[in-house]
Amino acid sequence: MTTPEISSVRDADRVIGLLEQEESIAPPRLIINRIRQHMVKNGDMLEVDEIMNILAIDLLGIVVDDEAVISSSNKGEPIALDPAPKASQAYRNIGRRILGESVPLMSMDEKPGFLQKVKHLLGMR
Repeated sequence: MTTPEISSVRDADRVIGLLEQEESIAPPRLIINRIRQHMVKNGDMLEVDEIMNILAIDLLGIVVDDEAVISSSNKGEPIALDPAPKASQAYRNIGRRILGESVPLMSMDEKPGFLQKVKHLLGMR
């Protein structure tokens, strides 16, 4: 698992190299955690494709940065039990992929808020 920061991807690359030297374990697969789509769009965060090109391993899942994860964790409740948050769905999909199911990756598009909708209607971006 890595986050989309350069230092985390570099660390993941080192760990992947060590894991790939071990013949007794399955090839590693990647989970990219805490993605903020608005930061990716602004060029402030690495894109999934960039990370995949650097690490060159199979992608197991992508998890958006979601405040519900922190809230759930602070309550001691697994986020995967709440079906509403996108992060919850992402974690459940990752589990399904580990079990061998073919599950498509979720869309990373953020739902536009009220102000974003108004700006779009007025032709402002």
